[in-house]
Amino acid sequence: MRPGRIIVKTGKALLLAAVMGGLYTYAMFQGGFVSWFLFYSVLSAVILNALFIAYPLRRLQVTRNVSRTMLSYNESMEVTLHVEKKLPFPFLFLSVEDTVPSGVEGLGQESGTIFFLSPALSLSHSYDIRGGRRGEYWFSTVMLRTGDLFGFITKEYEVDLPQPVTVLPRLRPLKRWNGLRNENQETTPSAVRMMDQSYSVAGVRDYIPGDKMTSVDWKVSARAGKLVTKEFESQEGQGHLVIIDNTIEKSRDALEERIEFAASFTDYCYKKGVPTGLGFSTGEEVLLEEESKRAHFQSIYQELAKLEPGSASFDEAVFFRQQFHGRSLLYITSVMSAQRTEELQQVLKNRNELVVAFCGHETMDEQERIRLEKLRGSGAVTAYVWMDDNAFDITS
Repeated sequence: MRPGRIIVKTGKALLLAAVMGGLYTYAMFQGGFVSWFLFYSVLSAVILNALFIAYPLRRLQVTRNVSRTMLSYNESMEVTLHVEKKLPFPFLFLSVEDTVPSGVEGLGQESGTIFFLSPALSLSHSYDIRGGRRGEYWFSTVMLRTGDLFGFITKEYEVDLPQPVTVLPRLRPLKRWNGLRNENQETTPSAVRMMDQSYSVAGVRDYIPGDKMTSVDWKVSARAGKLVTKEFESQEGQGHLVIIDNTIEKSRDALEERIEFAASFTDYCYKKGVPTGLGFSTGEEVLLEEESKRAHFQSIYQELAKLEPGSASFDEAVFFRQQFHGRSLLYITSVMSAQRTEELQQVLKNRNELVVAFCGHETMDEQERIRLEKLRGSGAVTAYVWMDDNAFDITS
């Protein structure tokens, strides 16, 4: 406590003692009803004040309930704080304030409140938050505060309630994705050919808004009493492996654009029932192998939500130094160096299909353009990605 506050509180206590002493002296000498009434009234207030500050805040049980632990971009949820008292003790006031992570936004309600002279054993306060920026965020502490009648003492107690909430990346539709192709190839890579590719049914799952009605299994839905959607298995290959450049060679905004595009492509695959995997350019191996189950896609979204820039530079990223054979790869980047071009050419030589999605190509220099054309000549499909408020527009 600061020396100034100690002096102020000491002065208030001395003033109260002087008032009590003066009233007692007045009552002793005056001896009337009014003088003793004043003395005992103030004495009762002082005793009650002592009770207010004597109740230990640590005996209160505080919990935080959230309606979900995963939020889509711009989705809201309710947070409720509960305070349980073992005795119906009416605090003069009880302030309850939650610590909201910086990555989520409030929707007008305060994250805390003040209860006045409430004898209830259970107190609660609710407020809403919204996922404004992707990431994994942690609620931390709930602060309790109370004080005495005269403002002499303020008590504080922090309750540590760690609670994670994940905000998923924003999803945007993909425009003209299935129109991409490489004129040097007789066929289009399967990562681009998903619209026309046929798939075999591998199973069913619960219907999710956004699924095509043509993929609903009506017979199983009738038996189950709810809508279920067919899950497909690719007849050609094992699906698509998405590799995202997670370095910040250009800017943090460029990385966020790549993450949003990766999440949007993953969502596109999910709705098509296409097995999808995930890897990062700074990783030494594939993070998530290709699968088509709902839980697997949720794992991809969560990994993209929590993705942070790698410590390695662009050319130090080691992912493409491992050997791939017969896989369909989508590489999402905003930079193309001579070294990375050689690594990707080796990937093509090992009979892999490769699509290079170049985000933020308005900042592309001439050397990068030449390198992308070189990859195109080696059999890769190059896609230039434009991001606007509503969608990703893709051109070849």
